[in-house]
Amino acid sequence: MGLGDKIGELKQKVQEVAAKHPDKVEQGIEKAEGYADQRTGGKHSDLIDKGGDQLKQRLGEQGPPPE
Repeated sequence: MGLGDKIGELKQKVQEVAAKHPDKVEQGIEKAEGYADQRTGGKHSDLIDKGGDQLKQRLGEQGPPPE
């Protein structure tokens, strides 16, 4: 099993967890946004918010995990 296979497995697991616990994922993203905003002194707030929103949207598009 190569590195690409391991990354694919990890991606699948992350998608499954995100689909099962969307509220926790959203909280984590918001916490990361706050941390990044604090570390940059608020200089890039708009970009950080935009990135967080895009991430939430992409995770939402994944839908529920296959059973």
